[in-house]
Amino acid sequence: MLVDTSDKQPFYIQIRNSLRQKIENGDWKEGDLIPSEKELALSYGVSRVTIRTAISALVSEQYLTRRAGYGTTVLKNKSSLSNFTLIQSFTNEMNEMGLPSKTLNAHLKLIQADKNLASIFKINEGDPLYNLQRARGAQIPILFSDTYLLPIVEIPNTQEFLMGSLYQYLSSKKIYFSMFEEYISAVIAPKSIKLILQIHDDSPQLKRKRYSYDENNRLLEYTETYYNSANYEYRTRIFYRRK
Repeated sequence: MLVDTSDKQPFYIQIRNSLRQKIENGDWKEGDLIPSEKELALSYGVSRVTIRTAISALVSEQYLTRRAGYGTTVLKNKSSLSNFTLIQSFTNEMNEMGLPSKTLNAHLKLIQADKNLASIFKINEGDPLYNLQRARGAQIPILFSDTYLLPIVEIPNTQEFLMGSLYQYLSSKKIYFSMFEEYISAVIAPKSIKLILQIHDDSPQLKRKRYSYDENNRLLEYTETYYNSANYEYRTRIFYRRK
């Protein structure tokens, strides 16, 4: 089960994909304790640091969970998430394509829900919501995301959080999603978005709306994301699981 040294993907990506497939295939089931970092390092022929990085990626994607003094277990069977698109983080998408990625700029503020947001979240107008706006890419911006979150946990307005992974932070606070809804369309981006993404014409851009729900079917997150279609290629991976 050694990593493929001829593969251009980083070792931790190869290992993350391998471990994720074990979960998708049902080899590891919900609640199963996975092998230790030492055992996995020997199995794949890599360092424990590489294994730890792969596991951290799966923790942020909510496939695994760590418990101090106990080990790492399968959080829940993720086969159902195979029916969704773009579920993995932008960072992981870029890594799989062998491209660097980073947050170019980000802003977080606490706002009051307007009529539209109140309707989306089924809350009252004026109720508080976090609004996180981020432009992400490599040397140039590739996407702009406008995220709204119920304030069920305090979100720090720090550089570390703004430049890091939102889902990884939420999972560290024991906040997990059980269902995603996504709607993808081709649109003419608003002028403000064109300016951020350095778009100079009226060519259609990819727009994604994501609704993220907890186990009680409560909407926790709503995000609108615009992708610069000249610099982004839509990709999805579908797993088939035998019953």
